[in-house]
Amino acid sequence: MKRLSSLDYLRGFAAFGIMVFHYCMWLFGLFTTNSFLGKVGIYGVAVFYVLSGLTLFHVYHEKIGAPSGKGLLNFGIKRIFRIMPLLWLLSIASLIIRKDTYTSEAILLNFTGLFSLHHWDDTLIYGAWSIGNELAFYLFFPLFIFLNRISKPLFAILSLSLLSIFCWFAFFHLGDAMSKGENWWPIYTNPLNQVFLFLAGYLIGLFTKNLSIPKSITLPIILLSLGLFIFLPVPGDATKIITGWPRIMLSLTCIGICFGFYKTDFNLPKWLHIPFETLGEISYCLYLVHPLVWYLLSDHLKKYFTSWPIPLKMASGFSLSILVAYIIYHVFERYFMKLGKKVVEKINFY
Repeated sequence: MKRLSSLDYLRGFAAFGIMVFHYCMWLFGLFTTNSFLGKVGIYGVAVFYVLSGLTLFHVYHEKIGAPSGKGLLNFGIKRIFRIMPLLWLLSIASLIIRKDTYTSEAILLNFTGLFSLHHWDDTLIYGAWSIGNELAFYLFFPLFIFLNRISKPLFAILSLSLLSIFCWFAFFHLGDAMSKGENWWPIYTNPLNQVFLFLAGYLIGLFTKNLSIPKSITLPIILLSLGLFIFLPVPGDATKIITGWPRIMLSLTCIGICFGFYKTDFNLPKWLHIPFETLGEISYCLYLVHPLVWYLLSDHLKKYFTSWPIPLKMASGFSLSILVAYIIYHVFERYFMKLGKKVVEKINFY
């Protein structure tokens, strides 16, 4: 299966943008909803979700095939080897470095991946709630494929149902919790609040994989979506960005950007292609490891770190996070990805 460099670029941009958002937030405080970084901090994850649905369609849609055990088993094994080893490694690292106290239930749920279905907001790693969502989406993915092949009307009903749930969260459930002063974070991080974004990526692949769309169309879509993302006014406090019409409009911009990058499928000049593709390859680790790197710098090296000028703090955080993610990807992640393929090959052989 041909690797799509443009999606690697976008995945790398999203991971880097989230890292910049977190580092700036920890240095300067919370951003307003009208700021570009404030939107990136929320919707960079939305881009990941759309890209995940699109990439899984591109790689596995034909491989899973009809509802049979082998194709489904191959998919499950490969995704487990892709996601869980790094999650285990960094969860252990977080427990050692941060020395936070967690219940035995939380530790069990995190190490088994079951936090994706129960207590998804209680994670050992900062930001890992989105990885739990991703694991939950893997339960939906085969269902998308099977329903689409068995019954188009049933697949349409499921798609409309997930869209309705997405809108219900945006216009009612989250707003009600906020108006009552309740903790809205477990509601926002609920996989059912996010799964439509994953479905949107799948639908992009399903309906446009074999379509040749000229750049005269895809590039304006990217620019229009990016412009709307940057300049859409969202008055009020930070919670307004995840409710109501801003939630719908900003989600649509993420879908538009992913669609544009997918159908443009461009390659940068080699001197830009290599670093941006590398950033995309290490994006999963970079997303999870950069909070730990910042904690190490700001807490364990506090005596020195606090006296550094802000540009040096930012540069050291960026460079160290990227370096650590690069090393872990090549030494650890790729090993388990290859191991997953070998396990699948052995199972298929027998």
